[in-house]
Amino acid sequence: MDALGDYVWPRATSELMLLPVTGLECVRDRLLAGEGPDMLVYSLDLGGHLQMMKRVQNLLGHYLIHGFRVRPEPNGDIDSEAMVAVFGSKGLRIVKVGWGESRFRELWRSGLWNMSDWIWDVRWLEGNVALALGHNSVVLYDPIIGCLLQEVPCTDRCTLSSACLIGDTWKELAVVAGAVSNQLLVWYPAVALTDDKPVAPDRRVSGHVGVIFSMSYLESKGLLATASEDRSVRIWKVGDLRVPGGRVQSVGHCFGHSARVWQVKLLENYLVSAGEDCVCLVWSHEGELLQAFRGHQGRGVRAIAAHERQAWVVTGGDDSGIRLWHLLGRGDPSLGVSALGFKSQSRPGTLKAVTLAGSWRLLAVTDTGSLYLYDVEVKCWEQLLEDERFQSYCLLEAAPGPEGFGLCAMANGEGRVKVVPINTPTAAVDQVLFPGKVHSLSWALRGYEELLLLASGPGGEVACLEIAAAPSGKAIFVKERCRYLLPPSKQRWHTCSAFLPPGDFVVCGDRRGSVLLFPARPGPLKEPVDGSKAGAEAGAPATGGGADGSKKDVAGWGPVSTLHSLHGKQGVTSVTCHGGYVYTTGRDGAYYQLLVQDGQLQPILRQKCCRGMNWVAGLRMVPDGSMVVLGFHANEFVVWSPRSHEKLHVVTCGGGHRSWAFSDTEAAMAFAYLKDGDVMLYRALGGCTRPHVVLREGLHGREVTCVKRVGAIALGPEFEVPSFMQPDLLEPGSEGPGLIDIVITCSEDTTVCVLALPTATGSAHALTSVCNHISSVRALAVWDVGTPGGPKDPRPGLTARVVSAGGRAEINCFSILVTPDPSTPSGLACHVMHLSSHRLDEYWDRLRHRHRMVKMDPETRYMSLAVCELNRPSLGPLVAAACSDGAVRLFLLQDCGRVLQLLAETFHHERCVLKVHSFTHEVPGQPRRLFLCSAATDGSLAFWDLSTVLDPGSTVLQPPSEPGTPHRLGAPCLTIQAHSCGVNSLDTLATREGHHFVASGSEDGSLHICVLAMEMPEPEEAAGAADAVPQLRVLEEFSVPCAHAAHVTGLKLLSPSLMVSASIDQRLTFWRLGHGEPTFLNSTVYHVPDVADMDCWPVSPEFGHRCALGGQGLEVYNWYD
Repeated sequence: MDALGDYVWPRATSELMLLPVTGLECVRDRLLAGEGPDMLVYSLDLGGHLQMMKRVQNLLGHYLIHGFRVRPEPNGDIDSEAMVAVFGSKGLRIVKVGWGESRFRELWRSGLWNMSDWIWDVRWLEGNVALALGHNSVVLYDPIIGCLLQEVPCTDRCTLSSACLIGDTWKELAVVAGAVSNQLLVWYPAVALTDDKPVAPDRRVSGHVGVIFSMSYLESKGLLATASEDRSVRIWKVGDLRVPGGRVQSVGHCFGHSARVWQVKLLENYLVSAGEDCVCLVWSHEGELLQAFRGHQGRGVRAIAAHERQAWVVTGGDDSGIRLWHLLGRGDPSLGVSALGFKSQSRPGTLKAVTLAGSWRLLAVTDTGSLYLYDVEVKCWEQLLEDERFQSYCLLEAAPGPEGFGLCAMANGEGRVKVVPINTPTAAVDQVLFPGKVHSLSWALRGYEELLLLASGPGGEVACLEIAAAPSGKAIFVKERCRYLLPPSKQRWHTCSAFLPPGDFVVCGDRRGSVLLFPARPGPLKEPVDGSKAGAEAGAPATGGGADGSKKDVAGWGPVSTLHSLHGKQGVTSVTCHGGYVYTTGRDGAYYQLLVQDGQLQPILRQKCCRGMNWVAGLRMVPDGSMVVLGFHANEFVVWSPRSHEKLHVVTCGGGHRSWAFSDTEAAMAFAYLKDGDVMLYRALGGCTRPHVVLREGLHGREVTCVKRVGAIALGPEFEVPSFMQPDLLEPGSEGPGLIDIVITCSEDTTVCVLALPTATGSAHALTSVCNHISSVRALAVWDVGTPGGPKDPRPGLTARVVSAGGRAEINCFSILVTPDPSTPSGLACHVMHLSSHRLDEYWDRLRHRHRMVKMDPETRYMSLAVCELNRPSLGPLVAAACSDGAVRLFLLQDCGRVLQLLAETFHHERCVLKVHSFTHEVPGQPRRLFLCSAATDGSLAFWDLSTVLDPGSTVLQPPSEPGTPHRLGAPCLTIQAHSCGVNSLDTLATREGHHFVASGSEDGSLHICVLAMEMPEPEEAAGAADAVPQLRVLEEFSVPCAHAAHVTGLKLLSPSLMVSASIDQRLTFWRLGHGEPTFLNSTVYHVPDVADMDCWPVSPEFGHRCALGGQGLEVYNWYD
């Protein structure tokens, strides 16, 4: 049969993969990365941008790439062409590539050679390749003709966990094998006198107490490094391993990883290791830890490579991310904590507070009222002033602004505030603002035009001082602008403040955890009102209570808007205004994004930081447009990046209870704190961001559990989206329309990610990540998809509402807005607004002594979601949830998703419910009917008619069994025993005849398809029974017992004649429907392990369909109609 006869329509082709990166290799200024069976080629030329040149697809067929070996050329010229051996699992392929003039060309590739055993290492030997196989044998292979030249086994035929080949010829080839006995076996294949005669090991090296996963040899220094399951890295002095009989000596034992170490690489001056703890560590050859790179998330870093000339380290992780890091070297002055040596006989007293004026000037005050300045460049202390009135109790805050000229403020327990110019401290100005203690100080800066100092006194009064400098800069003017009054609380003082651009409002946070909005320039004061009602009237002045509790005549302006206890009872720690939004942080471990509309604060999004960071101290915006979060994790100060989910800086300071200060500029980042009576300073050149480049963003740290396509956006030619392929190398038809699909994924790592998938480039761009969930996210549902301007005024972009659910019985509802933005790499910007949330066991979190009690009910997990849009849009849709406790629950969304209410539940299945799906029956001349289908672990399907669920007198809902509990959902209108075990996939499709296909896939690999019809009641029955309703009836029913070899986790009915299914057996299979039992058409092998969900959608008649598969990674397929 010819080639055309073998083609069966439709046939899916892989378009995009986001899988764990399992192989990396630097070749001059090129980087080769292995992702599944594909090879990614990056350009690392510093003359241009770091960018991807080409994706070479399907190099190893069904095998994963584990490594690359470039053939050394006699003249050393591999800048224009190179011969690369690509290997992984049991597969090997030789490919010749050309990459000169910034263009990539695949010149030739050999056939795929399947070995009989696992390939651990490959070495080029004078045109041939030597392979180290999994049971301690070596094979010499001819790559041109593809034949085996020689195979030599070792006498110790144990299973290997790693191997390393050393030498340039067959005669000097040495094998270092990591055996399951935790030993290193060194042997020489050339010792064999005849073929197939085993060779005894020359040396056995013991030391590790776990399996050895990786090893690296540095010939110039005779060092061998090994990485093991015992979480350690060992360094051995082995000399020249090409010479038998040498001596092996352990010279270093490195403990720094908290989990198994996967990879190790020896460089001329460094040792680099990476492991399951997602950390890449840089050591000296003596075992001293020099650097730690943290940025990947999930199950570990699988591959590392190094570019010694540029001092780069490249890491690839299980999160499919690739990162490039810069080696700083030993003793680099840009990092580290140093004591500033304050203790001296010439400086009496004890340090009470410290602050930073820029990144190179530090201020400290003692209990004697002395103010000192430390210059980081000069490295000396200087006393600025001494005031006995500021003994014992003193607050100290430095003003934001340029480093050349700065201000600081001091406050004491008698209501006195002193403003001090740092350069001319003799020009200090002090005022008595309150009759009692000053509780807090904060600065608010609007550009360089307006500077305010806010001071909190007794009774919730906040004095707002306007600070101005004389033209000469040697004098300052302090004028009280107004006074604000905080809402009543036990600890009634503000903690932070900021101007809200353009400067009409000042946003403050208080010790009670509330966020307040005050007018920046109040008008003439009106008649004072009762201070207990501060803020009751927007912007109205109110009187404050004095220190003795008596009423004073001083009027204070109440807030125009208040978000009470937004951050709980521990207080707000910072307020930042950027890009039209307000960002607040608190000691509840979260930060909020707020919006001010019509003078009112509105919460948009709540985000949690990294696990364990319960004290979030502040936010900083970095030049690339992202933000970093400052906080305390146990006894460490941490600078954390929400974008890359990494700890950029970690300082072991003892905790946030002590006086500390932080400053960040483009030149350097500084963190100062008090410890053991001295000032400790941590500095890092280059600011908050670490000197590394993200070659590719990671997707999720754990398995993808659900994939949903939201919609598509068309971008004009002015939005240039980076392409992974050169235009002349695109296959015919693969360019597709100028559309970008918006896809949402959720994962076990508790995050929801919004992705942009252009149809023309084969790339993926992460637009944003939502981290609201406290446990894994297993299900998504999307509804109300539209454009930003609505149907009457459509504008470019896309809007939708999303419901996510998962562990701990938690549901979150949020809206997304995707709009064109030329400044981003994807050409798009995504804004997320949190609308509502719900948890079944919220009462448990409010119990005071829950640690002393045993929670009787297990944690319920939501397994699947479905949106049921009712006939009455004013009420909002219903959200059906499949629950692990055997219930199907209905939630009612009201007020555009801002109210989420549990409406009803049923325990009909009496076992874990795995799937829910909704569909409608619409036939001309008949009312629209809404149905819900649920599937459980016993293989049964249940159908409910929800058309009249909210109508008065409806029998669908029954009264609650107990007061305060939800309604009970009535009995289903139809049940079908479709499978013998759990149903993992479910889909429906309406036909032109008014029937419905219902398809399901089970854990035993079987498929079940039935055709349902709507049976209308007879006129006589309808007239005689008021509650007579149409009934579902099964017309046809078919089963395919062994459709797949494992769980069927994805299923989609594309048309009445075509269905596609996906399984854990990694096969995407097409089925023909409509002629009795489903008929197999063809199957395609995909590369995502443990697929948990699948979504398919049509793109256009020219481009066909796209299919996204989510599991331990993400893969996108397309096929043509």
